[in-house]
Amino acid sequence: MPNCERLAVCPMFALFSKKATLGVWTSFYCQSNFSLCERLKLFQAGQTAPPNLLPNGKLLNVRQHEKR
Repeated sequence: MPNCERLAVCPMFALFSKKATLGVWTSFYCQSNFSLCERLKLFQAGQTAPPNLLPNGKLLNVRQHEKR
């Protein structure tokens, strides 16, 4: 199965400082079930996703997860 067309440019990656956490999202949404990704759905509809929108449609509280 191919990867998501937005994998290389998705701004979601900047939200995570821990590669393991990002890996969970990437393996489930970016490398397999990307048609379920809410970020991709918005992009395909011509809309911009909020930077803190997770692939499952929930908003990440960026303050709690800021890089240190």
